[in-house]
Amino acid sequence: MIKNKEYYQIDGEISADFGQAVTNPIIKISTSSAGVESSGLLNCEYNIYISAEAYESGKYFFKAENEGQRIVNFTYSVEGVPSWSWATYKEDQKKIIADTFGLELDKVTLVEENEEENE
Repeated sequence: MIKNKEYYQIDGEISADFGQAVTNPIIKISTSSAGVESSGLLNCEYNIYISAEAYESGKYFFKAENEGQRIVNFTYSVEGVPSWSWATYKEDQKKIIADTFGLELDKVTLVEENEEENE
């Protein structure tokens, strides 16, 4: 389970890996820069939740598909987010999600959880 304090609300549809479209899902992503100096790639792990209720209960969905290809945990070129750093990663992850899942950037909204939501 990904335990960071933010998630991304999608305004639109994502195709699940079994072919069904999921409307307005939540994506939680964890991106690691370990090894990026040698590979140039960020390592990304994600979960998709079909609704806010599913997110709150911790029931994540299946993996997604884009252009007929199943998107498992994936890598993303750091060149796509040249400002990548601790200070910018939340906004950069929006671009990573949009690019990876075939979405417009304005369809991906960062939501930061407050402490009460995590208790």
